[in-house]
Amino acid sequence: MGTRSLTKVIQTWKDESGKKQSKPFTTMYRQFDGYMSGHGAELAEWLSKYTLVNGIPLDKSEPMFNGMDCLAAQMFAHFKTETGGIYCMHPDASDCGQEYLYEISEIDNQIHLTVYETGYESDATEIFHGTPEELLTKIELDYA
Repeated sequence: MGTRSLTKVIQTWKDESGKKQSKPFTTMYRQFDGYMSGHGAELAEWLSKYTLVNGIPLDKSEPMFNGMDCLAAQMFAHFKTETGGIYCMHPDASDCGQEYLYEISEIDNQIHLTVYETGYESDATEIFHGTPEELLTKIELDYA
C-alpha cells in the first residue's frame, strides 16, 4: 500500500471590506511516496527553484510562477509524467485515504508550505510551516 498525500494550492485575496480570504483552488492527489522525505522533499526542492511574481518580466531567464494559478498549472505539468500515480482532484477533496496534506500558499510574495500529518481516521496535525528551503533543511536534519 502506498503513502497517499494531497497537495493543495491556496489562493488568497482581500474581499470588498479588505479582509483577507483564502481557499484551495486545486488539489493534487499522489498515490505513493507522500511522506515528507518523499513527496515533501520533491515538492520543496521543485518549489525552491522558482520565484513568485505578479506579472511576467521581460527577462524570463529565471524560473518563475506568475501567481498561484501559474504555480498550480506548473505543478501538475512537473509531477504528472505517466498514467496513474498523480490525479487532479476537486479543490475541497479531503478524504482520500491520505496520510499527509501539503498546502502551498503565498505569504508576503513568498511561497510557503504547511504540512499536516493526517494518518488514518485522525485529526490533522501540523508538523511544518515555512519556506520550501526551510522544509528541505528540516528533512535533511530529521532523516540524516
